[in-house]
Amino acid sequence: MEELQLALTAARVEQRNFGLWLKSWQVGQVLQALVADKFPSGQLVLRIGGHQITATADIPVQKGAVLTLEVSSLAPTPSLKILEAARQAGSRADPLSGQLQFLVPRQGSVADPFTALLDPVRSANILSLLGLKSDALEALFKNISRFDQLADPKQLRRAVNRSGLFLEPQLLLLDQSRGAPFSPDLKADLLRLLKQIDQALARRGSGAAKSGLNEPLSAFREQVEGALSTITLHQLATRTPDERGGCMWLVHIPFQMDESVHCLSLSIEKDAAGPPQEPGDEEWNVLMNLDLPRLGVIEAELFLRGQKLSVVLFSEREDTARLMSNQVSHLRTALEGRGLEVSVLLSHQGSRAGEPLMSRLRECVDESV
Repeated sequence: MEELQLALTAARVEQRNFGLWLKSWQVGQVLQALVADKFPSGQLVLRIGGHQITATADIPVQKGAVLTLEVSSLAPTPSLKILEAARQAGSRADPLSGQLQFLVPRQGSVADPFTALLDPVRSANILSLLGLKSDALEALFKNISRFDQLADPKQLRRAVNRSGLFLEPQLLLLDQSRGAPFSPDLKADLLRLLKQIDQALARRGSGAAKSGLNEPLSAFREQVEGALSTITLHQLATRTPDERGGCMWLVHIPFQMDESVHCLSLSIEKDAAGPPQEPGDEEWNVLMNLDLPRLGVIEAELFLRGQKLSVVLFSEREDTARLMSNQVSHLRTALEGRGLEVSVLLSHQGSRAGEPLMSRLRECVDESV
């Protein structure tokens, strides 16, 4: 089998996160790589576990191919052996990659369908086209959290549970328990809504489509389908371990604030470096992202080990950063009141340096086409 030699500069190796990632490699470890680009010189740009690296190899491989690699040596420069012949991303040999390519271009905000339904004029039009009454909206919005509820740990956990991430396991348990009550679920609500839209479009027929009468309903369908694609991508990311065997939970939680709907984005990751030395000593990394009116984008990065917590806040706007800095002492008091030992609590103006929450999925799309 062909081997790939990594082309690493000293500056690249010295980058803290990248250097630690390389040091975690072991001979015999198997990695999945996407060919992000190929140069005439024969160098390949590979995406492995969210990192981009350059490798030299004289092999017939095209941009977008997926490679299964094994770490064959670490010194003096890491070398990777190709275990499987290159295949195009989305081929039958890799159904998960194909599903990702199918879903990523269609993804939309989980909040968009609910934002549309909060607009009185558009909502009345959609309900009329679907043949539904206003109480259908009440049932749908009953499962959407209010902003103040997300400050309650129990309410936040309930919102995560009904975010759609666990729909299929819930359905499996429901089948096994034969008639147990089904918990509210956002993905189930959206799937039900999508079916109602498709039935309404089918009833109206092609004549309505040609006259443009179906356009409002078709536009709403795109928003519902986009929200479902995003939730499904989160589910696929959860079942796809990273190169260290760790697992990440990606969740978008829609919430209502006044007359608008927004999303709390969460990335919850458990360190898979090895078993904890003591029970309850696991390491967790949580990323939070909010985009609020008048405050802008706010991000939080949390590191938790046992009861010891570190928090770094990032605010896109300068006035928001100033406001957050003035409130960190109150946040520390609140966290310590919940039994946590706060070792670091910082607030910065600007964006968090790092990859976005969905970086594990974005490499599946060639944006240059």
